[in-house]
Amino acid sequence: MKLTKKEIGRMMKAAAVARKNAFVVHSSHKVGASVLTDDGEIFAGCNVQSIISGLGTCAERSAIDHAVAHGRYRFRAVCVIDDGLLPPCGACLQYMLLFSQVAGREPVIVCADTKKHYRIYALSALLPLGYRTKRYLRKMRAYGKRK
Repeated sequence: MKLTKKEIGRMMKAAAVARKNAFVVHSSHKVGASVLTDDGEIFAGCNVQSIISGLGTCAERSAIDHAVAHGRYRFRAVCVIDDGLLPPCGACLQYMLLFSQVAGREPVIVCADTKKHYRIYALSALLPLGYRTKRYLRKMRAYGKRK
């Protein structure tokens, strides 16, 4: 699915703003993310580290959860802003794949840096062998029909 430069710019801006709020007590490595929903809304998130290993969350999952908390389950694109043009981690890619099954199509992945450079990827290019469910597909797709 094609994105306009304006949409990419809006997503990068939202992710950059969220990145400033990252809670990074261990690494000082701030990451911001945003998701563009089918209805054109943008929801952002940042990484949150915990002093207890495994309790933190990545920026991409934070942005997706922010959208879900507002009743959005269908995403056209996910943008991540990091110091370099780095792709999302495997856990985040698998989480995106879950919601791609809700929408019935993959979101575009925009990997951006703080200098406003970006690269666009297909989710399947970054996670070619991701787990897809058949058992819960009908229930998952019902969420995609919600407004």
